[in-house]
Amino acid sequence: MAVVKAQYKKRRVRIRDRRLTGLALVAFIIGLLFLSSHPLFAAATAQSEKGGAKGKKQVASPARAPARVQARDPFKKPGLFDDIENSRDPSFNPKRVENGRFVSRFKSGVKTAYTIRPDLQSTMEKFLEKNRVPYGVFIAMNPNNGKILAMAEHSSREPHVKNLALRATYPAASIFKLITASAAIEERGVRPNTLIVNFNRFNPIQTTLEKAFAASDNEAFGEIALHYLNMGTLMKYATRFQFDHQIPFELPVQVSRMKIKQAKSKTTLARLAAGFENVGLSPLHAALIGSAIANDGKMVAPCLVDHVLSPSGQKLFECPSRVFAKPISSSTAAQLRQMMGRTIKSGTARRAFWSARRDPVLRSISMGGKTGSLTGNNPTGKVTWFVGMAPLDDPEVVISAVVVNHLTKPWTVRASNVAKEGFQAYFKTKPHAQLAKK
Repeated sequence: MAVVKAQYKKRRVRIRDRRLTGLALVAFIIGLLFLSSHPLFAAATAQSEKGGAKGKKQVASPARAPARVQARDPFKKPGLFDDIENSRDPSFNPKRVENGRFVSRFKSGVKTAYTIRPDLQSTMEKFLEKNRVPYGVFIAMNPNNGKILAMAEHSSREPHVKNLALRATYPAASIFKLITASAAIEERGVRPNTLIVNFNRFNPIQTTLEKAFAASDNEAFGEIALHYLNMGTLMKYATRFQFDHQIPFELPVQVSRMKIKQAKSKTTLARLAAGFENVGLSPLHAALIGSAIANDGKMVAPCLVDHVLSPSGQKLFECPSRVFAKPISSSTAAQLRQMMGRTIKSGTARRAFWSARRDPVLRSISMGGKTGSLTGNNPTGKVTWFVGMAPLDDPEVVISAVVVNHLTKPWTVRASNVAKEGFQAYFKTKPHAQLAKK
């Protein structure tokens, strides 16, 4: 009889433990689902990949429209993440900050801590709102572990839409020159000081790869593709950098698609190399491209959840810091960083970063980046990009910024201005920034 009682007691303990574990996992999943409806990420629209077709008007669906989970497309209909808006759990406070982190506590005792830095997030949200950008996104991430430090969004044109950071309907523009330069360096041994010459065209070219990169010289990059590359090689490196691939992330990220017509045409090859073909890019994906260059060619999967603790303090989950792609070698990454440094010093980003030379926070920090600009139609406007990192000798933060401005109305800021503000906001609390002030 005693043996039967002991077995019955052990069975009850096992059932209780299973229930607690189940509750903890459910609470963790709820924390992830709530994240997309958090004010941190409620700034702009998310639309389908087909939304870029000309003449097709995009209409935001009601946030609580009923739909089967299996059939949902987060860029067409309300996603699974919107369901949590119906939550009535008074213990869930998405604005709670503990030890410099956003955290969520659940009735079960489970606590979820996020990677977002509240000070950086708040500063960049206010900057975008103050400048009334029609559409704007700022992302900061640690290239070494994939942790997203900020993901700020704002739209003065459509204040209630969201997921701007996760949509890939922006034209990649000259950010694609990072892919072209990578392919030329890796496959054909081109170096920053390699001379790019062509006197036979209407506009003669005589420059180096580094100068062409810093000036975002479209004709020079077209010549690089025609002389050193072919469509197959360029497309291979684009897929290495995860174009046409799903990005691993807690939230659904729209795939950055390459829709290339007449792939055998030399004109198409030159246009693609310079960033003029139909290639979409999401701000999060752009940050990952920058992180691979910053992290010696290794692309680490991004994450928003830093860790999850059980009621007893046991760690149930931690950001895995997983390398999921290695598009380029460490040597190629170093050469790209060198050229990105010149972009800020004397290239297309020099005006936006001119004041950084006198800034007490930034003047002692080496920064690099790549700009891009092109007219887009989803949303409609002039799209400007910045992807960069700092410090260049050992990058600890990568920044991706995109701003869509009006085609006719005066602009307030472009992506380079947003990036400069982001670098300043990130480094102003760092120990070496404090030393630079003295």
